[in-house]
Amino acid sequence: MPATALKTVIVITIFAIGYMFFIIRKTARRQLDIYDLVMLSTVAIVPIVFAAFPQFAYWLANIAGVGFPFVVMFGMLFAILFIFVHRLTFKVHRLESDNRLMVQEISLLRQTLDHEEDKKNRIAQDGSIH
Repeated sequence: MPATALKTVIVITIFAIGYMFFIIRKTARRQLDIYDLVMLSTVAIVPIVFAAFPQFAYWLANIAGVGFPFVVMFGMLFAILFIFVHRLTFKVHRLESDNRLMVQEISLLRQTLDHEEDKKNRIAQDGSIH
């Protein structure tokens, strides 16, 4: 392996290890779930595979009919991130629906409590007048 290719693999590996450490720590702190860990870890693993195994990268590019392996790599990364963003959009929509439902339920409960309090106040006033 040429010296420049080895340097590239080392730089990408250092980035990937740091990134993996970061997302594993976020998962351990329950800021990410396991599915997100897997999806985001592929963002670090795909470049390592392409840099460490250039013959595989060229083979994959040849199968895809693309002249440059990095086009396939970025296409794969784009697809992974698209799936991740799609999942996040679905989660946000579900959370917005849940939030809207909770606000409506709280409003109805507050209205019921106010109605009950008004009823108690009227009974107390009616009882004290007589």
